[in-house]
Amino acid sequence: MVVQKSVVQSRVFGQLEVNEENIITFEEGIPAFENLKKFVIVKEEDSPFLWLQSIEDKDIAFVIINPFDIKPDYEFDIGDEVLKKLEIESEKDVAVFCIVVIPEDVKKTRVNLKAPIIINVNKRKGMQYLLDDERYPLRYYLFENLNSNVQK
Repeated sequence: MVVQKSVVQSRVFGQLEVNEENIITFEEGIPAFENLKKFVIVKEEDSPFLWLQSIEDKDIAFVIINPFDIKPDYEFDIGDEVLKKLEIESEKDVAVFCIVVIPEDVKKTRVNLKAPIIINVNKRKGMQYLLDDERYPLRYYLFENLNSNVQK
């Protein structure tokens, strides 16, 4: 089997060599970036953070994190419409990430738990899903919450 590779430009990483099989299609784009449909996840060594890099616009890359790493009790139901759109057949098909905003004052880093990125890892399809769940904020302050969890 021949794996097709592409070279992708990234403002963050420079030139990236990407296996075609690792490209994730967001058919609806991501809110505010609906015109961008193809992304790849880039991992950095020794970091809990990953990057969701657009392969269509080198300037667009979102910092993401596995929400279960920072909030082990994070849970939600994926609606039938999403299961169908992403062709999810089993829990094993699903990877969940949340977008991270890292401002100049790193202590105010926040995670969007309200609208996780859901990916079918087998079909390479993804979408951002707005939860109808008041338990999860749009701005979950990472370090404040980590410190309060450590003190308990």
